[in-house]
Amino acid sequence: MNADFDNELRQDFLVEAGELVERLGEQLVGLEAAPGDGDLLNAVFRAFHTVKGGAGFLALEPMVQLCHNAEDLLNQARNGNLTLDASYMDALLQTLDRLVEMMAALGAGTPLAMPPPELLKALLPRGVAAPVPAPAPAPVPAPAPAPAGGAIDDSEFEALLDSLYGTAAPGTIEPAAMPSAAAPAPVAAGTIDDDEFEALLDALHGTAGQPGVAAPAPAATEPAPAPAPVAVAPVQAAAPAARQAAPPTAETTVRVDTARLDVLVNHAGELVLARNRLLSLAARHGSEALAAAAGELDRITDELQGAVMGMRMQPVGRLFQRFPRIVRDLARQLGKEVELVLEGEGTDLDRSLVEALADPLIHLLRNALDHGVEMPADRERAGKARKGRVVLAASQRGERIVITVSDDGRGMDAEILKRKAVEKGVIDAAQAARLSEAECYELIFRPGFSTAATVSDISGRGVGMDVVKTRITELGGTLAVHSRLGHGSELELAVPLTLAVVRVLMVRVGSRLLSLPLGNVEEVFELAAGQDCLLDGRLVARHRGRALPLVDMVDWAGVAGEPVRHVAVLHIGHQRLGCLVHEVLGREDVIVKPLGHLFAGVPGVAGATVTGDGRLALVMDLAGLADSAAQPSVPLAQAG
Repeated sequence: MNADFDNELRQDFLVEAGELVERLGEQLVGLEAAPGDGDLLNAVFRAFHTVKGGAGFLALEPMVQLCHNAEDLLNQARNGNLTLDASYMDALLQTLDRLVEMMAALGAGTPLAMPPPELLKALLPRGVAAPVPAPAPAPVPAPAPAPAGGAIDDSEFEALLDSLYGTAAPGTIEPAAMPSAAAPAPVAAGTIDDDEFEALLDALHGTAGQPGVAAPAPAATEPAPAPAPVAVAPVQAAAPAARQAAPPTAETTVRVDTARLDVLVNHAGELVLARNRLLSLAARHGSEALAAAAGELDRITDELQGAVMGMRMQPVGRLFQRFPRIVRDLARQLGKEVELVLEGEGTDLDRSLVEALADPLIHLLRNALDHGVEMPADRERAGKARKGRVVLAASQRGERIVITVSDDGRGMDAEILKRKAVEKGVIDAAQAARLSEAECYELIFRPGFSTAATVSDISGRGVGMDVVKTRITELGGTLAVHSRLGHGSELELAVPLTLAVVRVLMVRVGSRLLSLPLGNVEEVFELAAGQDCLLDGRLVARHRGRALPLVDMVDWAGVAGEPVRHVAVLHIGHQRLGCLVHEVLGREDVIVKPLGHLFAGVPGVAGATVTGDGRLALVMDLAGLADSAAQPSVPLAQAG
């Protein structure tokens, strides 16, 4: 077996086993909450067994031994010999951590370390007698022998599984297909019990052995011996003739390297820009033939763009599945009882956002457990259930993905927040007096603000919520807070559906073009004479019964020109902001390009794009723009 083939097998194993390991964290936490869930227990057992089989084929002895011990413990639970208590679950979760480390080492090409003896000991069932091997069932005449050479191809392996599952009794465990170096013995139609089925899997994966003893398959460079035949008892007295195996289903998926996918997305984005340019030319020249061709290109480009964007999407469940384990460990560390509820796991999210949102969401969950959910005794005194409830939910609203982290804890006290902000010098007393309740909640995002008396190992560490907001802002998103004292809090995180193509409102300031993300634009209106005034040295407009803070984009851009009377109203979290511009041109799909490190310190600029007529337009970072002109809005009565 050559090195390229070895590498290919190793990568296939890392991908397939990695998907199983990713789900195991959530499954193990769910199993701890519902140890009697047979389906979940079987799923966890199946995952460890499948990883063990692939590791055995690659002769990864440390991984085989670790998975085998975990598998043996789970099998005892499946047989009703023990209940998976907290200590067993701790050992299984530590096993999962060690598996992740081993897979990372395998991917890096470094040798795998043997699992710690104390971990292997913790996986041993306590007070359970060693199982007595069942007598081998009577053999039955075998159909045609296995192919020469001791190897089977994928279609033959699938046909074997089909013959098993077509007549298996309810509850039979279905393994995931993994590469195998040994030929399975022929199996007659009929039912098999769990022990016989596991013996067959061990034979397929080359890990057959006595319970509790790990036996990896031979090295890939040596031919594997054919396993002993596995007999299956027939259901009927007269077994029917060997049935024709169903033809294997054609492959409907293909794995594509993410770098190739990114190239395709970039080309589709450039095509969008070319489409915009052609539409602009068609509108200027007035040719019907050119307009018809541009319209057809517009339709095809939209469909292509949608298809390419769909290829980048992943269910947000891929992001959520890592959090049950984190919440479980934090709750035990804090001495609290917490239930994590996941909702909207099927919501699609841009692949680039899945990893980018992991750290901010972890921080929000840490704060919910540390500062939101009360201790069990305190909850009982308040008339609540001992177990707190944290809900992590995702949904799509227009062209934005909204993720909320809510708890049924103590909630936030607006008066305490204002007092702490004044004490720490975040705002002065006059500003605090004008804050509404919703604006008080926004104070938690100010740098240096904290209500904790001491720094916590869980969610303090001197890093505040301003770091989370900064990260969300970098992704073009917003963060808002809703709270009710004594009933809990909710933090709402909204990010664009995709970062590849952004829909913007194009505006003109002097000779410059600016792009405002359309998802943040509430409305556009024309400023009437006398509608604006100064408040505390800031320009505000009387609009819909409130004072709307204004940002004069003419001053910001450093241009001169005609009077500015158009206002684009933006919502950024709880904050509303009006941008004064010379002209509103309309909406457009753009590709955002970075401007480089020379523009990294310019507030309010996220990047640049090329318009349909070939001009350069700056794409605005609205959160940065709001921070540069931060001033809470106030009721109109206070505006005088």
